[in-house]
Amino acid sequence: MAPFNYAKVLMALALAVVLSPLIKQAKTSLEMIGFGRTYFNVNTTSCRQIGHGVLQGCEDIIVDPHTGLAYLACGNLAARQRWLTPGDAYDVSRETEMDRVYVMREDDTYNVIQLLEETAVGMLIPFSQSLRLHGFDIHWDPANPQHMTFMFVNHQPGHAAVSIFTYAHGANYMVHVETVATDLLHSPNNILAMSQRAFYATNDIKFDHHIMRTLSTNMRLAHGSVVYRNETGSFSVALAGIRYPNGIARYKSQIYVASCSDPSVHIYRANADNSLELQGRTMFPDSIPDNLFVDPQNGQIYATTFLKSRETHKLFHNPSLETSRIAGTRILRLTLRNDAPSFDIESLLVDSGELMPTATIAAVQRRNQIQRMLVGCVMCNFVVTCKL
Repeated sequence: MAPFNYAKVLMALALAVVLSPLIKQAKTSLEMIGFGRTYFNVNTTSCRQIGHGVLQGCEDIIVDPHTGLAYLACGNLAARQRWLTPGDAYDVSRETEMDRVYVMREDDTYNVIQLLEETAVGMLIPFSQSLRLHGFDIHWDPANPQHMTFMFVNHQPGHAAVSIFTYAHGANYMVHVETVATDLLHSPNNILAMSQRAFYATNDIKFDHHIMRTLSTNMRLAHGSVVYRNETGSFSVALAGIRYPNGIARYKSQIYVASCSDPSVHIYRANADNSLELQGRTMFPDSIPDNLFVDPQNGQIYATTFLKSRETHKLFHNPSLETSRIAGTRILRLTLRNDAPSFDIESLLVDSGELMPTATIAAVQRRNQIQRMLVGCVMCNFVVTCKL
């Protein structure tokens, strides 16, 4: 019998220790890009496209729980390609029109809400700043829910910002209150309104330079953060070291954050200093979450997820028939468990890419006995509605 070689055994064990996390990360990365996976449509027969050519690039949708009206933040597709890949050269010539906000009723009718600002002498004129809409949220005045504050992530040239507007239910315009920017708000993706001034915002990644952003994303580095703005306008880091935080939402005292590079939804509790303390999370490695919608009736979360991130990335760079039919979407419904800070997961809908290239938000609309799901996409020239 050959002598037992302790050195080789120790070397093999050491190699296994070193390679194990790398193999695990590689496996997760392959699952994220949808490598080797084929998807088939599930529960799409009741879905249909609406608003062709008008409701373009509707990345986020908020439904008013008091009226059932849906508000959509939309924008020109050619222009959106430029800020979807920060660090690339920005081509202003593609911006043929300003981004828009729409209000939609349950019968598919909709109209644009004008964005205005007030001059020093009290006149209302069109909003004069650059407007590149991403995620947004609404705060309803507790004393009068018809008075609303809209907060938009606004990718302005040279810096990112949050633009805040006030709106009265039923009006055809909203009025600019302020636009805020800070070094801590370096790459905002989505926002959670806490009052007329305070909010949380996710910074999806740390770097502005295209190469560093690509490396950080592909290596799944924990370079994202969540920042908080208080009532006085001061900013602080509420949460650091999270992998590509995207959608953010809340229900009662809990705040939910979607992580793209660590595909999951995290559950947080806000501390007295407004920092966020992790309570739990639920993973779904074969679906990459984008925006989150919380059903105000029961607290269920609708998470809109990408199925093939590589194809989604190609679509964002160059929308075409070749890329639009293979990226795919899955919409998940998450129900908070009673026995632990985690979720039970239900797959509501799977679209292989035939219905829409990919999706970024699914919101439940209930109005006048109609209950349906509105699905928006940052790189589609329509919105989808599905029966619930």
